[in-house]
Amino acid sequence: MMTSRDFPAFEGAVQPRHELDVLPYFNRRSQPVVPIRAIGVEHKPELFAHFLALGEEDRYLRFGYVASDAQICAYVNRIDFARDEVFGVFNRKLELVAVAHIAVSCAPEKSCQAEFGVSVLPAGRGKGIGTRLFQRAAMFARNRGIQAMTMQCLTQNAAMMGIARRAGMEVHVAGSETEAYLEVPHRSLLSHLDEWVENATGQLDFVIKLGLHRPQPA
Repeated sequence: MMTSRDFPAFEGAVQPRHELDVLPYFNRRSQPVVPIRAIGVEHKPELFAHFLALGEEDRYLRFGYVASDAQICAYVNRIDFARDEVFGVFNRKLELVAVAHIAVSCAPEKSCQAEFGVSVLPAGRGKGIGTRLFQRAAMFARNRGIQAMTMQCLTQNAAMMGIARRAGMEVHVAGSETEAYLEVPHRSLLSHLDEWVENATGQLDFVIKLGLHRPQPA
């Protein structure tokens, strides 16, 4: 739920042309409808299940090494839900088919940045979910006054490389590793309204699936 503190003073009602072409929907192309919900600490069991379901190759692409079950559990336990943001896409069984972790860093005397990491289970691939999660992450960063989105991945990670290029990120390839950077436009009334709609859609989708998932009385 948004409060008055989510709506700081805005500098005019009209956005510059270049901002309209960037976020939250890249170049205003039609996008698939993907209900995305913010994930809190109460969903740790679902996060454990999601990451543990990744195969060896997917773990290598997501973490840069073939993470063991113990390392994955340690990673989930290290997520700072008060500082970072986690977004997920649930299927009808309330399983997380896709997860995006936005790690926020604000060093003294430096601009804040948000690093994007994503994983999608095989059943959810090829549907544009990864790109939509990046858009949702960029919307989150924009409305929190975060100046830049970053991404680090293996160069062979075609899915992440595709997300970076579609987003118009500045991509730097250094051998087997790639870094990408995107300057985030300033927040606006429209960007806050877009996020409100995204939150409402994700919450409604989850409530409906939760109702369908509950056992019916005899």
